[in-house]
Amino acid sequence: MHATLKEIRKTPEGILKAQEAFERIKEEVTLPRNILYTGCGSSHFLSQLLAMATNALGGKGIALPCSELVYSRNYYAINSPELIVAISRSGETTEVLKAMDVLNVKKLGLTAYESALSKKADYALIVDTPEDSVVMTHSFTAFYFSYLQLLRESYGLQAFNAEEVSRLTRDVLKNEGYIRELVDEFEFSNVIFLGSGILYPVALEAMLKMKEMAIFWSEAYPMFEVRHGFKSIADDNSLVVMLVSDPFEWHEKLVREFQGQGAKVMVVGEKELGSEYYLQVAKVDELLMPVVTLPIIQLLAYYKAVKRGMNPDNPRFLEKVVRW
Repeated sequence: MHATLKEIRKTPEGILKAQEAFERIKEEVTLPRNILYTGCGSSHFLSQLLAMATNALGGKGIALPCSELVYSRNYYAINSPELIVAISRSGETTEVLKAMDVLNVKKLGLTAYESALSKKADYALIVDTPEDSVVMTHSFTAFYFSYLQLLRESYGLQAFNAEEVSRLTRDVLKNEGYIRELVDEFEFSNVIFLGSGILYPVALEAMLKMKEMAIFWSEAYPMFEVRHGFKSIADDNSLVVMLVSDPFEWHEKLVREFQGQGAKVMVVGEKELGSEYYLQVAKVDELLMPVVTLPIIQLLAYYKAVKRGMNPDNPRFLEKVVRW
């Protein structure tokens, strides 16, 4: 069995590890209101999630890739953050370490290991979710949940019940067989991921997982923005994956619109919306939607990789730790 699949299946365990990490740091750190988030690749998409969660809870978050923060920050409305949150699974990524030197403010490192990042930061949120595979899977979900707990605690809100959230991810993983059958049944040649709000960065991460694991053509767009030109790429060889947290009439129209172009649609959410493929997820707080959708898109990428004869543990041209 590939390490990647084992690690996706560890998502429920990762949630509990995330809670432990939160418990260790919550007395040490109270997050401020104005926070700059940065990372590379998956960690940048995670930084976008965290910035959105910060905004949703009453703070002010902005996310930039590390390279943009280092070399092009004058083009962005950074203002005066009170904290930089730098994210790296390994804690050794060159760009992340360099980005920490850009502004003279406090730094929090979010990582899976005692590392250069954790040592350089003023505070370290170390989530014990090591992975043998090159791509981030359950560590991404655990990082998000652990920091979300810290964010809620800092802003005077009740933290989520980690045991319950872990159980929800176990339920989600029961869909593994359905996802494998979908990939075996439909030989799609491209995939488009769509999400709104907190689920847009999840769509971006889904796109990256498909590229990394399966070496496969994938795109991601905000849910309805796809209608403005981008939909032209969809045809009868396309799978459109819609991540839907709060369905309404427009979602159903969009499903029919893609079906009119010959594409098949997979909906992940509360309602089927007339799609060919459907995975129901529990009704949860919107900020928990990434937690219950990430395992699904990771499994989809994994089984597409297996179908194509790829090794998702060691994708071509990629390394587990990116250094210059």
